[in-house]
Amino acid sequence: MIEVHFWTDDNRRVRAIHISGHAGLSSKGSDVLCAAVSALTYTLRDGIQEILNKQTRSSQEEGDFFLELKSEGDAGTELIFSTVLHTLNKLSRQYPDRLQIRRKEDGA
Repeated sequence: MIEVHFWTDDNRRVRAIHISGHAGLSSKGSDVLCAAVSALTYTLRDGIQEILNKQTRSSQEEGDFFLELKSEGDAGTELIFSTVLHTLNKLSRQYPDRLQIRRKEDGA
């Protein structure tokens, strides 16, 4: 099971995301859901750090990804977070027993 937890600030802008686990649809290296989620994590991290040049605290290892903004989010960071979360939600509807998404609000 892949679990996605994301946190919002008082303005309901996403400020952090943690993605962990494995889908278990197929063997390592051929699992399409894990590959899709991995590609989205790279897109998120690169978009925020390299395209928008935002400072973050992040880590990425096999089966575990974390990214947190060091400063307040803005329209650009929210667009990238929203796009990735939108796609993750679509994937969770296709694979509800393999991918769950949970929102934590107000900096909780």
